Amino acid sequence: MVFGQSISTIEKKLDRSFRRIQYWYDTSRKNFLTYDSLYAANKKFEKLLHHYTSSYPQTLNYDFKLLTKNGLSVSSSEDGKFRIYSWNTLTGGTMRFYRSVFQYESGQKVQSEILKSDMEKDAESNYYQINDIISQHKKYYLAQNISVYSSALYYYRIKVFSIENGKLNSNAKLIKTTSGIQNELSYELDFSASSNTNNPISTKKLENLDIQYDPKKKVISIPLILDNYKITDKKIRYQFKGKYFEKI
Repeated sequence: MVFGQSISTIEKKLDRSFRRIQYWYDTSRKNFLTYDSLYAANKKFEKLLHHYTSSYPQTLNYDFKLLTKNGLSVSSSEDGKFRIYSWNTLTGGTMRFYRSVFQYESGQKVQSEILKSDMEKDAESNYYQINDIISQHKKYYLAQNISVYSSALYYYRIKVFSIENGKLNSNAKLIKTTSGIQNELSYELDFSASSNTNNPISTKKLENLDIQYDPKKKVISIPLILDNYKITDKKIRYQFKGKYFEKI
């Protein structure tokens, strides 16, 4: 039991709320006047997920098979102390709108945070993978995410997080570039660019064009994109050198 509620009961409540998003999406396709109900369903689910993930510590390590089966993305760090829940709000078209809840353990306490951005205006990203890294005796998390701006325009990021003084630091810096120590690496894949019209690699779409991370060699690989947006099969690599990720 978790404060009087079993974890399976919590998941069922969350799943009922989550499935209302799909219900109102399907309804809004037939009746545009119900579109506000779709936003309301997302806000209700976000609030409920935030409540349970900040009040019930066991949720941090629960698999939520029912929710993931119905479309919720749950990414966990290797040490089990940081987790990101992401979902498609279904309020966009070819441009997808995502929301995320960030859950983490600090000391004996489990907390969670929601995005401060506007659900109706900011597309945000879908987080799908977290890897751990230790630099100077301090734990950092590499969180991979994608933004989908159209059927031909994708934006990838690998972003660094850390847990400091009992709070989540979403601006932790661990990547050394020519412009300084950065919080993230990112790139855009624009398949609609004229430079990619007859580009053989663009026919592969997202195959091998996402961020690759080798946890053994501690190497981040991203595709080389030319100034004219042309996508190449060459890679830019950053390897962890003990303190920072540095270009190799």
